[in-house]
Amino acid sequence: MIEAKSISLRIGAATLLDDVTVTLRPGRITAILGPNGAGKSSLLGILAGERRPSAGTVSLDQRPLSRWPARDLARRRAVVPQAAQLAFPFTVAEVVRMGFALTPPRQQQRTGILAQALAAADITHLADRAMPSLSGGERQRTHFARALAQLAANAERFPAYLLLDEPTASLDPAHQHSLLAAVRAWVRQSGGAAAIVLHDLALAAHYADDVVLLSRGKVAAHGAIGALRAETLGAVYGIDFDRVIDGAGNAVFLARGL
Repeated sequence: MIEAKSISLRIGAATLLDDVTVTLRPGRITAILGPNGAGKSSLLGILAGERRPSAGTVSLDQRPLSRWPARDLARRRAVVPQAAQLAFPFTVAEVVRMGFALTPPRQQQRTGILAQALAAADITHLADRAMPSLSGGERQRTHFARALAQLAANAERFPAYLLLDEPTASLDPAHQHSLLAAVRAWVRQSGGAAAIVLHDLALAAHYADDVVLLSRGKVAAHGAIGALRAETLGAVYGIDFDRVIDGAGNAVFLARGL
């Protein structure tokens, strides 16, 4: 498990996170929700070990993230940022192969891992395209494939973790669902866990098992997403919600509007 206990993050006079406790459990998808500026990306960065909290502890398998060597940590977790800029015209396949840099699989595995990652992200047809020629959504799916490739060689040995920061923001509805379905398939097949920063409550309800709802750096709700209350969402977002059950039995929250 990745566990963050009583973490806070302060930058100057600003408190971005305040006494936040979160657990990412193998076999489950956690949606990180909240308004703009609530601390979602800051929390994801801390869970990834890319930022250190001002207070509290973050551990992977009860070992502080700060004590994990970079190579070992790369075998256990991969991060898909909101945006990643590349200065050189690498092809899509070359970028996905970058996932092998710190966690190289055996030579005979690489072709299969690359093909599976490209297919999961629905970018097989883009393999030879240069990154600068892609749309924002295509670049986002490429970095998702890179993260899958990074973890593929070690996923059977121990639970791994996918951490994604607004991966659907630049995607059309069909690719929003296909990417999150691919995350869900990866979690089920690998036994790993995923944490996903999202703004779309319907996508969160459909694909996530758990939720962390942040409000001004504090946890407003944490637990099974089906137990989330419309009143809690209303208090956090400042707008009324209705809680309905969709055809798949998921609780979906619909904003009433202003």
